[in-house]
Amino acid sequence: MKFSCALETSSERIRLVNVISPLIKAGYQLVSQRQEASENGGNIIHVIARSLGSKTQADLIDDLSSIEGCTLFNLEIDEEGGSSAAPAKKTLDEKSVLSAIGAYYPKIADIVSQYEDSLPIERRVTALQELGRKVGGGIYQRDYSLGSPLKMPTTITRELVPALKGLSKVKAKNNVIYLIKCPFCKSSDHTHSGCHFIVGYIEGFLASNPAIDVVQVEETNCGAGSTNICEFTIG
Repeated sequence: MKFSCALETSSERIRLVNVISPLIKAGYQLVSQRQEASENGGNIIHVIARSLGSKTQADLIDDLSSIEGCTLFNLEIDEEGGSSAAPAKKTLDEKSVLSAIGAYYPKIADIVSQYEDSLPIERRVTALQELGRKVGGGIYQRDYSLGSPLKMPTTITRELVPALKGLSKVKAKNNVIYLIKCPFCKSSDHTHSGCHFIVGYIEGFLASNPAIDVVQVEETNCGAGSTNICEFTIG
């Protein structure tokens, strides 16, 4: 079984040797490997290798995921000697994506994009919204849950907007949020779904506020490929 993968390290001190050594010990034959700097302050390690013995795909994923200080964000597997079908592409596990977001927050646009790219097209909207709800809810609990909860619309200007400023330049008018130069759709075409993460983020953030009733959030305009200003309406 031949495979190619990319792992992002949590620190620049974790380098190529820290990744390939455990792979060799686990019984993999390296074909090629390279290292490049990550925008998040760590390194991205690219590896092409071949398993020896009776390793399964599940074994491979476990071995890669267990490398200390690394997050697996891309894996393509080629079952050698089998059919000529395209290599399998691994859907990233939400738990590992949340761990990566926790490590690199607020510089998470690339992580969300990698997660989106790993998902089947029909799952992207719901999966990204659910991921966003968990992240947004977690940020509210971490940073804004102490003291008396603020009601609408005060919570938008005094809590939600400051929280979103870690992700993008933000403006708000009444119940409408504008992300300027939105990093979640800057490289997307008309088929993108990256901004659905922000829809979920806003819903999860506000839903964690005990002073807020049930809210619905809709992306009412996407700037992908044009203004790069995305508009979200809170209802």
